[in-house]
Amino acid sequence: MPENFLREELETFEKNKENLVRQSEGKYVLIKGKEIVNCFDTENDAIKVGLGRFGNVPFLVKKIERIEQTHNFTSNLIKLELCHH
Repeated sequence: MPENFLREELETFEKNKENLVRQSEGKYVLIKGKEIVNCFDTENDAIKVGLGRFGNVPFLVKKIERIEQTHNFTSNLIKLELCHH
């Protein structure tokens, strides 16, 4: 994935983190570009709204935590191929 993948969304989160933590800690925020769409009780609710509003394009759904937990995900669906030209 490109190194700037969701960069604008992550910057928007960081700029607004204190307010988000104060108002909605433990919930999930949906961000597209510089827009904070809304906060949701569940990750699935945020994803459903994101897909309904934006379609199958990148958007950020992130848990609002004062101290962020590290999460590692793996998927058998992702296949990286190296091409040599």
